[in-house]
Amino acid sequence: MESSAHSIFNMSPGYRMALFLGATGISMILGALISFSLVAAYLHVPFNQLQSIILDPENSKLAQFANGLASIIAFGLPSIAVAIFTKGKLAHNMGMNCKPKNEQIILVVLLAIAGLFLSGALGDLTDKIPVTSGIKAWADGLEAQYKQALMAMTQMKSVLDLLYAIMAVALVPAIVEELFFRASLQKILMDWSGKPYIAIVVTAILFSAFHFSYFGFLSRMSLGIVLGCIYYFSKSIWLPMLMHFINNAIGITALYLVRDDPKKVETVLEGNLTYYWVFVAIIVVYFLLKQLKNNSENAGLEKSI
Repeated sequence: MESSAHSIFNMSPGYRMALFLGATGISMILGALISFSLVAAYLHVPFNQLQSIILDPENSKLAQFANGLASIIAFGLPSIAVAIFTKGKLAHNMGMNCKPKNEQIILVVLLAIAGLFLSGALGDLTDKIPVTSGIKAWADGLEAQYKQALMAMTQMKSVLDLLYAIMAVALVPAIVEELFFRASLQKILMDWSGKPYIAIVVTAILFSAFHFSYFGFLSRMSLGIVLGCIYYFSKSIWLPMLMHFINNAIGITALYLVRDDPKKVETVLEGNLTYYWVFVAIIVVYFLLKQLKNNSENAGLEKSI
């Protein structure tokens, strides 16, 4: 889909941001209404009673379905809308036209593994930050709600349950969240400000804040920064999607493997390493990102030649 210079399909970054925010508000409301209305109709329960019912472990698959469908609508529609109203082809605007190379895929897999160490160490570091009792109580409440929702969506008794959970809770969010945060929000901020690294950090902060977890804030922000750098260096949204998926899938698989041991489940949910791993993980992540940047620049040079 090509756009002329004077067309509405060639919006400035400011107008695209306004469109993006408006579409996000509408699509989040639609996503929640459509997905949870379908579940309420299936269970034959009033909509206002659904929140407590869907957290029942027996309704795990319905919770996964509702979460997946809501994510597709809430994150997918704004991303498509912004890509349409941007000059150029739709696939290019969504970062889908660049096919990753094997070397890039290997580097992203290694980044996903290093990112787990960094995330776990930052979780321990966050836990050691002194805060008031009021903030601590608020943070504990957020974390309890997050864990309850996660456990409701990851009740797995068989390999088929695991595969379904990986698809609904790992694959779908990885795809639509990367389209939303990296291919849309980060790109708009980058075009608007002309400062790519500021756009990456701001997007990472918003990405982490969206998950409503105090103790996981630094962990997810660091993940967001790495994902943002991967997209900026490679110009391919497939690579951030891959790392995001690996990160999610490892967590879900770990929960499946320890599902019969409540103490181990709690350990997996905490996911913390000793805080001094932060320094080692940052060095490894920096090295791998530098390799990815060099690899991507060389690939662009070869293509130009």
